[in-house]
Amino acid sequence: MTNFWWQKFPINTATACQSKWAWSTVWLDYAKTASCFRVEKLDLTPDNFDNFHNLPQKISDRERMLQGEWPDNNRCNYCKEIENAGGYSDRMHYNSIGGYTPKELKKDKQATNVTPKVVEVYCTNECNLACIYCSDGCSSKIEAENDRYIGKDRPKPYHSPFKEELYQKFLVWLRANIKDLQRLNLLGGETFIQHKLLNDIIQIINDNPNPFLQLNIVSNFNAPRKYFYKYVDTFKELYDAKKIGRLDLTCSVDCWGSEQEYVRSGLNLELLEEYLKYAAEQDEKWLYLNINSTITCMTIKTMPELIRKIKKYSGNRQIHHSFEILQGHEYQNPKIFDYSLWKNDLEDVIKLMQGNSDESAELVERIKGLQKMLEANCKQDNDKIAQLHAYLDELDRRRKTDWRSLFPYLIV
Repeated sequence: MTNFWWQKFPINTATACQSKWAWSTVWLDYAKTASCFRVEKLDLTPDNFDNFHNLPQKISDRERMLQGEWPDNNRCNYCKEIENAGGYSDRMHYNSIGGYTPKELKKDKQATNVTPKVVEVYCTNECNLACIYCSDGCSSKIEAENDRYIGKDRPKPYHSPFKEELYQKFLVWLRANIKDLQRLNLLGGETFIQHKLLNDIIQIINDNPNPFLQLNIVSNFNAPRKYFYKYVDTFKELYDAKKIGRLDLTCSVDCWGSEQEYVRSGLNLELLEEYLKYAAEQDEKWLYLNINSTITCMTIKTMPELIRKIKKYSGNRQIHHSFEILQGHEYQNPKIFDYSLWKNDLEDVIKLMQGNSDESAELVERIKGLQKMLEANCKQDNDKIAQLHAYLDELDRRRKTDWRSLFPYLIV
């Protein structure tokens, strides 16, 4: 196998995005796919699953991008909005990453029917947390809570009748294509408690080694210790046997303190910090450590504390950090408040993120892009703020919590 890790994305039109060519996400539980998590999800069936990366809408998006046009129906509005505000978007960031160029583009830079280099899979909604910006379709804990407080006769989250068939089709596809992948992302729910998925993936890797594969486990870093350490040890064995190129552990954490334990209901920050410290002590040759943060109106103000925690554990290694503003649940978006509420917090984040590496410089540019977008789009929306208050009041009723004591600035 030839490794093209050094090759940069070769399409240079004003709107082309490497993720549209290189990346596919599949949600097996409710039969959807997309080539960016910010855009409309497309339907999967047993009949079209084998072509999940080249569905007609995905090819249409690539064709428009080849012409320098944005995909229709505001499908890429998140990056378009940031770029229109003069910021550095996710599209621009993804285009800077080497190694994700599909093999077809090496012969034809106009190719739109291509083999993915990055595949990520959401298998089921099995999860041990009930994050306030999540849903019962993505968290079994929220699903159980809704059963209790709304009733089991309520409209349930959609679970595809084909989910087991699609799961088996995905395993077949992966066996046939894993050696073409540069990166495989596994997500939940909570990945470290989805034992069938992990054990099936481990078996496929054992049978089909790819010494260049980046195996990425996205986790809330709150799975039971016996599972977390067991699976990480197994992944280390795969690395030592040259069956993967490295393990990525991606910790989903947005901010720090009691505010974060409220937002990610059920989270134990002491346990998360134990896993974070352990991962930070490992050799970067085999274990990359990533932090993924969601920016909402309830996480911005203690995001600086998270940055300080990252700096504490990155003394001897790089801890990679990514973030995005919440999509959906618009009543939790910072844009519904006046920008003055966030100005000082974002400036603190930017100051803390300053560093000497190219990655830290790019990270600062990305947060500045979000800052510009918020400055241009923030406007107090009293209707959505009232919706936010009603939602938090209901969560407090269910969970015996008190959002007003933790987030008094949301009372406007």
